[in-house]
Amino acid sequence: MNKQRAIIMLTLSMSLAIAGCSTEKKDAASGSSAQPTVVRTTIVKNTPLHTAYDLSGTLQAYEERTLAFQNGGTVASAEVTTGTLVQKGAIIARLDDADYRLQVAQATASIQEALAGIDNAQANLQAAASAIQSADAGITSARANVSKANKGARAQEKQQAQITVDKAQSAYNKARTDSERTQKLFEAGAATASDNENARLNATAALQNLEQAKASLSLLLEGATAEEHQSVQASFQDAVAGKTKALAASEQAEASQKQARANYEKALVAKDQAELALSRTRLTSPVNGVILDKIVNTGDLVASGQAVYRIGSTDRLKVLLPVPDSEIKDWKKGQQVKVALYDETRHGMVSNIYPSTSTDTGRVNVEIIIANPQRDWLPGQIIKAAHQVTDKNGILVPAEAVINTGSKPFIFKDIQGKAVRTPVELGNQVVDNQLQIVSGLREGERIVIKGAESLFDGNAIQSEEGGRP
Repeated sequence: MNKQRAIIMLTLSMSLAIAGCSTEKKDAASGSSAQPTVVRTTIVKNTPLHTAYDLSGTLQAYEERTLAFQNGGTVASAEVTTGTLVQKGAIIARLDDADYRLQVAQATASIQEALAGIDNAQANLQAAASAIQSADAGITSARANVSKANKGARAQEKQQAQITVDKAQSAYNKARTDSERTQKLFEAGAATASDNENARLNATAALQNLEQAKASLSLLLEGATAEEHQSVQASFQDAVAGKTKALAASEQAEASQKQARANYEKALVAKDQAELALSRTRLTSPVNGVILDKIVNTGDLVASGQAVYRIGSTDRLKVLLPVPDSEIKDWKKGQQVKVALYDETRHGMVSNIYPSTSTDTGRVNVEIIIANPQRDWLPGQIIKAAHQVTDKNGILVPAEAVINTGSKPFIFKDIQGKAVRTPVELGNQVVDNQLQIVSGLREGERIVIKGAESLFDGNAIQSEEGGRP
C-alpha cells in the first residue's frame, strides 16, 4: 500500500503544479468570459477496486499432453511443426502402415473362409438329415418284412394265390386243347405251320404261368424258409446300421458347423484388431491446442509409447502469478483477476493457491485460468495482472479530474451546465491512473474529467459530448 500511496502523492503533486500555473490565469480571467468553457465530462460509477498491474507471469497451456504412437514402426509423416495450432481429431503424424493393411486383408480372407466353412457344414447337416429320414424309411420297410416272414401269409393272400392257380390251370387247359386241335388240323393240311407253332407256344406259356402260380401258392402255404428269415433280418440290421451312421454324420456336421461359427467369430475379432492396429498408425490431436514440441522426424523408427509430440490445450490458458506472502490473504480461490496482454484485457479466475512459498523468490504462486476461445493468446506470452483486493466497489476518477491547490483536493461537478467546485477525500487505490474517491461524490453525478484546470467555481461549461445529467 505504501507504493500506491506514493503514486497518489506523485499524481497529486503533478496536479498541484498544473493547478498552480493555472491559478494566475483564473485570477486574471475570473468572470471575464461569457462563453461556456468546453470540457469533457463523465458520469460517476461504482467500479471494482483493483490493485495496479504490478504482477506478471508467462502464459501456459491449460493442459499439456505428450503424444505417442501405440504401435511401433517407421514414421512415414511428421510434418506439423512447433507452434502450429491444431484442431481436435486432426492427424499430425503417420506410421508406415503397409504391414497393418496386410493384416487387415488377411483377416478379411479368414472371414470369407470361415463363412464358406459354415455353408459347407450346413450342407452336410442337411445331407445327414436326409440320410436319417431315408434310414428311418428303410427300417420301417425291413421291420414289416421281418414281421411278415415271422407271421406267414394271411388267409386272404392264400385264397388269392389259389384263385391265381385256378385261373392259370384253366388257361393252360384251354391252350393245350387249342394246341392239340391245331396240330390235327395242321397234319390234315387245314392249318398252317405258323398257326400250329403259335398254338404250341401259347400252351407252353400257359403251362409256365400255371407252374409259377402253384409255386407261389406253395410258398404261402409252407411259410418263409430259414434263409428268407435270415435275409429279412439282415436287411433290418442293415437299415438300423444305416440310421446309426446317418446320426453320426449329423453329429459330425453339427460339430463342424459350431467350429465354423467359432472360426468366423475369431476371424471377426482378428479383423477388428487388425483395423484397430491400422488406425493406430495415425496420430491425432486429442484437443484443440498448439504444438509445443516436436520430438521425432519423418523416417525415424519409434517404439510403442515413445514420445512424438507435446501438445497444449489453448482453449483455456493458465498463468502463475508470484504474489508476495504478505498479500496472499487478499487472494481467494474463485476470485476474478483482471489480466492484460498489450492493449487487450480479460478476466481470469483464481483456480489454485499454492500451499507454500517459492524457495527462490519467497512468494506464493497463484494459478489463474483465462478463457481463450479464439486461441489468439499463446503460451509463452507475458501478461500483467491485477486483482480485486476486496469484494467491494468504489468510485474511481481520472487523476487529471482531481485538483489540489495545497488545502484539500477537489473536483468540478457539472450541475445544470455550471462548474461546481466540490471537495473530495481520496482513498488509497490507484488503478490505471485513476484515483479512488471515498467521500464527496455519489454514483450518477457528472464530473469534469478534462479541462478542469481552467475552471472557476460557477463557470458556465459545455461538455464535448454535449450531454448533461
